[in-house]
Amino acid sequence: MAVYKRRYNPYSGTLTPQWSRFFVLTRYAFAELFKSRFFVILLILSLVPILFFAGYIFVANNKTVQLLMQMRSAGLFSVENEYFIMVMIAQTQAAFLLNCWVGPVLIAGDLTNGALPLFLSRPFSRADYVLGKLAVLGLLLSAVTWIPGLLLFSLQAGLARNGWIWSHIWMVVPIIFCSAIWILMLSLISLAVSASVKLRIVATGVIFISFFVPAGLGEMYNSIMDTYWGRLLNFTEMFRLILTKGFRERTGLLGPLSRNEIPVPAAWGVLILVCLLSLVILNARLKAREVVRG
Repeated sequence: MAVYKRRYNPYSGTLTPQWSRFFVLTRYAFAELFKSRFFVILLILSLVPILFFAGYIFVANNKTVQLLMQMRSAGLFSVENEYFIMVMIAQTQAAFLLNCWVGPVLIAGDLTNGALPLFLSRPFSRADYVLGKLAVLGLLLSAVTWIPGLLLFSLQAGLARNGWIWSHIWMVVPIIFCSAIWILMLSLISLAVSASVKLRIVATGVIFISFFVPAGLGEMYNSIMDTYWGRLLNFTEMFRLILTKGFRERTGLLGPLSRNEIPVPAAWGVLILVCLLSLVILNARLKAREVVRG
C-alpha cells in the first residue's frame, strides 16, 4: 500500500507476554511433529506400556480377579518401590527413543535454511530460542515419563486400602526429580547435536554414540586402572543408580549392589555436567550471523 494514501494502521491487537514468547516456537514445532504419522505411532507405542502397568495395579488390588486367575499368592502382586522403578525404566527408555527421533530436527533445519538470524532479529533472544526448542522435548518427554508415573501412583492410591498413600507419598519426589534430570539431559544433548549435525540419520547416530561410546571407554578405564570410577561415563547406569537410591531399593533389582558403588552425589554431578557441556556447545553454535570464508 502506498504511504501517501494514509491508510496504513499499525497493529493494535494484544501482544504476547515477553516471558512466554518462546512458546510460539514450541507451538509451531508441535504442529510440524504431529503431521508425521510415524511420530504419532511412536508416541502411541510409548504410552502402551502404561496400559499394562495400570492393568497390573487393577489386578493387584482386586482379589476376585486374582482368584479367577488362580494366582492369589502372597507377594505375587505388589505395588511397591520395585514396581515404580520398573515403570520409570520402561518409560525413560521410551523417552530416549522419542528423543532420538524428534531432537535431531529441532535446530538443524533452522541452521540449514539460515532461519536463525530471522528469529533473532525479532524480539527473541538466544535464551528464548533455546527455551522454545527445549520446551518441545520437555513437554513431549514429560508426557511419557513422570506424568504417567504420577497417574499410576494416583490409581494405586485410589484402589489401595489401609492408608497406602500416606506411607508411600515420598515416591512422588523420585518420580518427578529422576524424570526431570533424564529429560533435561536428553533434551540438551539432542539440541547440541542438532545444532552441530544437519543430517537426521547422522544426528541420531551421534546421540546413540554419546551414550554408548563413553560407557565403553569407562569400562576400558576400569579394566586398565583396576578401579570402578570409569562407570561415571556410563550415563544410563548413573541414572539408574539415582533411580535406585531415590526409591530406596536395596535388594539389587537393577543388578548386584557392591561396596565399590559410585556415590549418588557423583552420579548427579555427572549428569548435570553433561547438561552444562551441552549448553556450552549450544552457545557456541547458535549465532545470529554466519561468517563465510571463501
